[in-house]
Amino acid sequence: MADTDSTNTLARALSVERERAEQYLWAEMSKLGLRREDGWSINEITREDGGGTQIVLRPIHRHLPAPQGLECIVGIVADDGGILRHCNGPDRDSAGDR
Repeated sequence: MADTDSTNTLARALSVERERAEQYLWAEMSKLGLRREDGWSINEITREDGGGTQIVLRPIHRHLPAPQGLECIVGIVADDGGILRHCNGPDRDSAGDR
């Protein structure tokens, strides 16, 4: 039972940090004029990194290039089972290349 509780707690924490990352991206995208109404969304991929699992979130559009560098990575740290969230703003040199 304790293992299930630990897994559920970890899943909830990961979900909360993923939501925070998405909120950060939408706020940054809004500053750049990248709106849902214009076809922008957030792409989400999962990858393994050094034994831990990461979710990578980035803006995406079907026809327009996304700003370089704007992304968030949320993951489970393999060493201690903790949650990480790291977000980068857009590279200012490419922000106008939408």
